[in-house]
Amino acid sequence: MSGIALSRLAQERKAWRKDHPFGFVAVPTKNPDGTMNLMNWECAIPGKKGTPWEGGLFKLRMLFKDDYPSSPPKLFLPLPVLQVNLSPHCFIQTCILLAQCACPSWRKTRTGGQLSPSNRSY
Repeated sequence: MSGIALSRLAQERKAWRKDHPFGFVAVPTKNPDGTMNLMNWECAIPGKKGTPWEGGLFKLRMLFKDDYPSSPPKLFLPLPVLQVNLSPHCFIQTCILLAQCACPSWRKTRTGGQLSPSNRSY
């Protein structure tokens, strides 16, 4: 495993634990020996208030490669996922949203500031 990727993910985990949007979850998984696996994260996104998804908690898994942050994580949603009229454009927007949620430094560098639940679009 790349020392750069692990170092970066450790920094981002520390920042996430200090400050993240309410209701969002991002935690590294554990290896069989009980140690933390920073290359594999379990995440959850709360359903937006006032939508049919309100009250839901939508889970996903993020897998990071050794060349992170040069390449983005792969995102996996458990099946079945109900996606009504989902176009490729919506899929890309969803991936960007998920990346923003899980990576505090991405939120700062790509958007010019922290995202808050009130200015996040779904």
